[in-house]
Amino acid sequence: MSKHRAIAHLADGSVKEITSDACSEVLGDGRSVLWLDIQDPAAADIETLREEFHFHELALEDALRGGQRPKLDQYSGYYFIVLYTVDLADGDVGTHEIHCFWGKNYLVTLHAGAVAEIDAAIQRWASSQDRRKNGVAYQMYALLDAVIDAYFPVLDGMSDRIDAVEERIFDGDGMLLREVFSLRRQLIDTRRVLAPMRDVINELIRRDVPVFPPALVPYLADVYDHTVRGIDTLDLHRDLLTSVIETQLSVTSNRLNQTMRTLTALTIAIMVPTLIAGIYGMNFRNMPELDWPWGYAYSLILMLVSLVGLLALFKRMDWL
Repeated sequence: MSKHRAIAHLADGSVKEITSDACSEVLGDGRSVLWLDIQDPAAADIETLREEFHFHELALEDALRGGQRPKLDQYSGYYFIVLYTVDLADGDVGTHEIHCFWGKNYLVTLHAGAVAEIDAAIQRWASSQDRRKNGVAYQMYALLDAVIDAYFPVLDGMSDRIDAVEERIFDGDGMLLREVFSLRRQLIDTRRVLAPMRDVINELIRRDVPVFPPALVPYLADVYDHTVRGIDTLDLHRDLLTSVIETQLSVTSNRLNQTMRTLTALTIAIMVPTLIAGIYGMNFRNMPELDWPWGYAYSLILMLVSLVGLLALFKRMDWL
């Protein structure tokens, strides 16, 4: 079931929550600004947006179906923007898609499930004095800033997990590579939604947006810088995981080499006493030690000395 939340900044400077039915009145007043947030939108909500706001059919279809790439589409009188926010739950990164319709005096956001960043942005917009002079543009800035800032706690959590993985490289943990590849997949998924959002913000900065006042451009540039920093952090984490994989494979290879050296040393050490036993086990009459009273003891001592000597040699060579 969908949930609606409408916040209006009225012409008298007051901010209050209104009912969905009162949105048309606010929209008709060019001096008022509206933020309409719809959680879990249904087909009926899309139809209402079509009738009240006259949004384009393609934009409404994208908002209803979801699964869109972060983007900025310009229509007559408004922009359609797709954003993604992330969170870290039970060690896995989850994404939440946000669809925004940004017009002259309104911002409509649609999303599935609760999104804390939208609540934070609405609260910031409602309590800030900057909304008076920057109007609807401050809504979009507050939302972008909240969405991008939400990435950094997730990146910090990933960094902690990477540090923990690096400490386990030499422990011989068989599940390490599985965890590394899981982390790498999450990094790639996060970058897949953050990188296009950088392009969205860059478009807002570079193009002439009629509802974005010049006074807010430096703030938007700051959000862009945060986005670039987040992407750089993701790339750094991905490089660290690549190094972890290479180190893990190197450690495994070294352990295999050490095992092979140990087995080779033991094989050689056992072969020499076996050779001695084989020689003295031959049934020839003219063997010098055949009738020697101490021959048996001599052969045993010779095998023991050769075995101990070879083991000591291999130990010194660090093969054992």
